[in-house]
Amino acid sequence: MGLATIFALLAFFVAMIALWLTSETVKKVENQNEKFVRSHIATLREEMREIDKALTKTTRMAKSHDEGQATLDKRLNEHTKALDDLRERLALMSTQLEELDRSIPSRYRVRVAKPDPKGGDKPSIQ
Repeated sequence: MGLATIFALLAFFVAMIALWLTSETVKKVENQNEKFVRSHIATLREEMREIDKALTKTTRMAKSHDEGQATLDKRLNEHTKALDDLRERLALMSTQLEELDRSIPSRYRVRVAKPDPKGGDKPSIQ
């Protein structure tokens, strides 16, 4: 039984040494992997910061454009309303002018002839 115990202890120490060597190798590989990952992550983070800045700038520009478009739409609506109002007033004035023209008796009307193409540049009153 003494020989079996010695072999068992020897096998146990060999297994412990193998575990120790394996753990050291794994630590070295993890350190190398961590350096590699950190270098790549650092570049990715920098790119993400740049993209975030560009996105923020684009968002600000889009918001500014939307505000400008809203202002232009408001002005256009105001101008359209003013133009419609002027058209209504012009139509009313035209109607009133026609009524006024019809109310003038024919004996007080003055006819204006077209200018003579040969000689005069002013129209003649008949």
